Amino acid sequence: MMQGSRMKRVVKTFQINSEQLRFGSYAAELSFYIIWAIVPIMLALANVISVLPIDQQAIISVMEAALPDEVEVTLIPILEGYLTSTSTGIFSLSLIISLWPASNVFNTIQRVFNLIYKAPPRPNFILARLFAYVFTLAIVFAFVAGTFVNVFGEIVLNFIDSILDMPVTTNLFGLIFQQKWLIWGLAIFGVLLLIYHFIPNVQWHIKYALPGTIFALIGFIVVSQLFTVYTAIAGDSISNNTIGVFIILIIWLYFNMIVLSLGAYLNVLVHDYYEKPYWQLVEESRSYSTYQAMSKDYDQSYQGDYALRDQIKKEV
Repeated sequence: MMQGSRMKRVVKTFQINSEQLRFGSYAAELSFYIIWAIVPIMLALANVISVLPIDQQAIISVMEAALPDEVEVTLIPILEGYLTSTSTGIFSLSLIISLWPASNVFNTIQRVFNLIYKAPPRPNFILARLFAYVFTLAIVFAFVAGTFVNVFGEIVLNFIDSILDMPVTTNLFGLIFQQKWLIWGLAIFGVLLLIYHFIPNVQWHIKYALPGTIFALIGFIVVSQLFTVYTAIAGDSISNNTIGVFIILIIWLYFNMIVLSLGAYLNVLVHDYYEKPYWQLVEESRSYSTYQAMSKDYDQSYQGDYALRDQIKKEV
């Protein structure tokens, strides 16, 4: 049986996945749909937040901490405006309507991931669209649940401690709840894991979603920190005008979408490296010309091409 060294397997794995190296195109498409869906997403969040027994300012503070300053000054006013004008009486209808265009984001992620994973699109367009919509709805409620835990976690723990008298356990979880960054880091990790596992139309083990999830989580942190440094160096020349803020938002989204696409590509590389035997990697990496070169009729089949090439050279 054909075997190969680890380095050969890595090279062949890259060769069979070289067609997906269009991360700039993927990021541009995803960024466009996210920008187009910002207003519906803000409206959906406002509808959910308005009916919850949570201090609205606490949720806004969480979002302010999660977003870069230059992006936050654009998005937070939109959310605050919706919170002041949203009526709880039309909650259901507004949520359904606002999430439909917002689901275009996950519909686009689904299409891009299927290209990266070399997977066929889901056969039923309506079911694929409905899947994207349900996933969008789940993400919104996951965000609200994370906010609820972040705000009321310590209160719930104190209540449990008063009933069960388990100070060690409650103190441990209380210490965790005090680390807000850890809670949101775990929440983002879980969302990314679900995206990488369920969005592409493949039936892979969930362990093959872990490499991209870890990479994307670290990548998002790095991008946010780099933008913080960049805006600190650029100063007020960028952040004090509307166009500058909008450009920063676009670039921030673009680089984050590159990170998201790279995470998906990393999952594919890891899967193919461990799941495909070396002979299959070799077969898939052979181009059409290589197959012709191995053919018995190689010289005869290319004889006409050689003659035509020589004739063109003479005429030129």
